[in-house]
Amino acid sequence: MRKIVLLVSFFILSFVGFSQQDNIPKEVKEYIQSRIDNQINASIVVGFINGDNVTYYSFGKTAIENGKEVDENTVFEIGSISKTFTTTLLALKVNSGEINLNDPVSKYLPKTVNIPTRNEQEITLKHLATHTSALPRMPSNFSPSDPLNPFADYTKEQLYSFLSNHTLTRDIGSLYEYSNLGMGLLGHVLELQSGKSYEELVIEHIANPLQMNDTRLAFTPAMKNRLAKGHSGLTETSNWDITTLGGAGGIRSTASDMVKYLQANLDSDIIDSKLHNAMALAHQSSFKSEEQKTEMALAWHIENGKFLMHNGATGGYSAMSAIDKGNKKGVVVLTNTNENVDAIAIKLMVPSYPLKPIKPSIAKLIIKEIETNGIERALALYRSTKSSNPNAYNFDENQLNTLGYQLIEQNKNDIALEIFKLNVAEFPEASNPYDSLAELYLKMGEQDLAIQNYKKSLELNPANTNAKDVLKSLNVTIEDVTVSKEMLQSYTGKYQLAPTFFITVTTNNGRLFLQATGQPKFEIFPSNYNKFYLKVVEARVEFNTNNKGKVDSMTLYQNGQIMPGKRVE
Repeated sequence: MRKIVLLVSFFILSFVGFSQQDNIPKEVKEYIQSRIDNQINASIVVGFINGDNVTYYSFGKTAIENGKEVDENTVFEIGSISKTFTTTLLALKVNSGEINLNDPVSKYLPKTVNIPTRNEQEITLKHLATHTSALPRMPSNFSPSDPLNPFADYTKEQLYSFLSNHTLTRDIGSLYEYSNLGMGLLGHVLELQSGKSYEELVIEHIANPLQMNDTRLAFTPAMKNRLAKGHSGLTETSNWDITTLGGAGGIRSTASDMVKYLQANLDSDIIDSKLHNAMALAHQSSFKSEEQKTEMALAWHIENGKFLMHNGATGGYSAMSAIDKGNKKGVVVLTNTNENVDAIAIKLMVPSYPLKPIKPSIAKLIIKEIETNGIERALALYRSTKSSNPNAYNFDENQLNTLGYQLIEQNKNDIALEIFKLNVAEFPEASNPYDSLAELYLKMGEQDLAIQNYKKSLELNPANTNAKDVLKSLNVTIEDVTVSKEMLQSYTGKYQLAPTFFITVTTNNGRLFLQATGQPKFEIFPSNYNKFYLKVVEARVEFNTNNKGKVDSMTLYQNGQIMPGKRVE
């Protein structure tokens, strides 16, 4: 689910006086149109608030084939923006005295559920609300019968089973790690505490007071009539029905409803005091990590100390929302394609932000060739086009990777396999193509080939927890690497990778740290005696010795680039 909420009686009167001047720049409109024209998105709807002015802009259709023109009343899935609804409900209950942010999660679950602990510390509601619970992104027993609607059959019994049998791998509250599981669990806790469903809570405390009649988990007949069909690439795909973990991403809404929510966040005078106070609590900074360059309110991500932001995505939709309370600006961007639209929202909030010219995905060309002339001709077309006209299309690794999964959803595993093989051949230093290839091999019963590729993926990105977990499930031993303090000390120093770009390596209490010019310091972890990786980004470093055995250089591997650096201090 990737990759907002609230309000009341003064609401209608407040909105009558808002002007309708067009505040969306021509550059943004042309950018949106180019995304639609190049079939990156099927449609995009924007709601932009600038002080007292509200502007909507819509382009595209509810479906690539035979769709209707979209507008601010078209219904989309908003994915993980739902998380801010969840924490607003939490804040309401905290302010009413019904619950406490520091309450342990176990207080609200059946006694038969054993919530994992670590070092005698328990997971609290605040940990769930700030993604610091140490719970993984998704439960390991998540195995949907329908991958096109993956959350529909995940039950609370499965949730309880996972929690009771899971072992935490790091200290609670120590790091930010995005967790759909954790936020879904928080929504479930609110259900148990109140005796009402998550949807009933959303409607009672947020949607009805704000007259957000098109904001629901389950479609009303009116919403169904105005639904934009979700798309994965060029293919129409299923809606996601998220029930047990609904608090993580189950809400559907419209741009007009979401604008109501954003306006309430920006102007406390248009809502009642209970909701205002809950919003204020949800906006407060609740976790900050200089190491991870992350600051969290309750579900909201705080950027540059001023913007509150959250995006979302499901199988066929993407969304982005942000507010700047100081300048009374807000934006929501909705699309019925699983292609990120964050840049549009950022541009409207930060006018200096550059929009990159749109290149059509090479996958669009390849899928047409597959359908017309078969996979072999399509592979040849990919290679010839990349060689002769490399700037005409987007050739990054995600294009083939997305195409491969699209083919899997169509039960074309043999063709998807060739696409994943091509991706590995084209991006031999990238971890994710090997991970995807391994996943498909495992799905096809080729366990040895799956293990081989998972190992390669892990070698290129030792922070790939998915590869580690799958290998362990296949009884493949993954040995932890330890490096002596003396050897760590030999790596310390300053390395020059460019005329004005240096990396400084230091040690502290048997741990190795890396700091690049103008950036925070990050810990790096060993995958071999001279090879280390970062957990905060997909990057790795290797220390090199001269013929006398002295460390004289390092190599940084990141984003497909190989950057050597000489030791200068």
